[in-house]
This record gives sequence, C-alpha cells and structure tokens, in this order.
Amino acid sequence: MPRAATYNVRLGDEWRRTAIALRDVDKSLPSKLRQALIDAARPAAEDAKRRVRALPVKGRGRTGLRARVARGVEVQAGVSRGLGVRIVTGMKDPDERKLPLYLDDPRGWRHPVFGNRSIWVHQSTGGSWFRATIAEHRPQMTRDLQQVLEDAAETIARAGRGR
Repeated sequence: MPRAATYNVRLGDEWRRTAIALRDVDKSLPSKLRQALIDAARPAAEDAKRRVRALPVKGRGRTGLRARVARGVEVQAGVSRGLGVRIVTGMKDPDERKLPLYLDDPRGWRHPVFGNRSIWVHQSTGGSWFRATIAEHRPQMTRDLQQVLEDAAETIARAGRGR
C-alpha cells in the first residue's frame, strides 16, 4: 500500500547493541523491546486517528474521507535495520494516496468538487492533524523508551549478578 505520510522513530546504534546484549541474556528480550517501542508509539497514532476524524467538514456531501484516512494510520515495527518504529498514514486507493498529506498541510489544497474538474475549490483543515499530533507525543515517547532502556539495563545487571 503506498504511503503518503510517515513519522519515523529512529533508534541509534546503542539500541542495536542493547538488543544484541539482551538476546545473550534472554532470547525474548529483543521482542519485548520491539513491543515496548510499539506500545510507546501507539498513543500518538490513536490520537492522530481521533484528530483526523474530528477535522471540520464543509458542504453538503460526505465521502468518508476522514474515516478512510484514520483507518490508514498505523504503527509499523522493525524499520531502520532492526529496532525502530514508524507511524504511517496512507490510503488504499492510489488516486487518494496524497490526501493524508494534503489534510495535514495547514495551507490547505485545491481540488475539484466531487471529481468535477470544471469546479475547483480551496480547502483547508486549519492545521496539522498528523505531524503536529505525533510531535506533541514525542516527549512522552522519549520518556517511555528511556524507561525501556533502563529496565533492559537492570535486566542485564541482574543477569550479570547471577539473579
């Protein structure tokens, strides 16, 4: 499915080294780390879904665009050579693949009215529903991921002490 907007949470080499060290202590720990990354990103994705559904609708017709965009928001794990997550939004219909980006642009965009290429309008949502929403969650995601690293370090320390 082509993606129109992506927010990557890239992890440095320290995460990769930690995952390798954890695998030597407990084979399930890298999977637990990956799940913790997904769990840290999920509230941001859910908030983005809520915000796109709440965008103002103008005019009489309804196309279900906001609901379709919300369905396309997801957290993907295992990006960036191993550990990492990505929050993406996209559309199944290739003709609509850029709509999430247009909806996220505070400047708005021009489009034909219900596909009628003789009548064009400018539409604006008034702000960012995707990038800004996820950026608001970044401090909490950072705290959550720091806690995951601290827990992993404690697990390694306990293993080194023979517990």
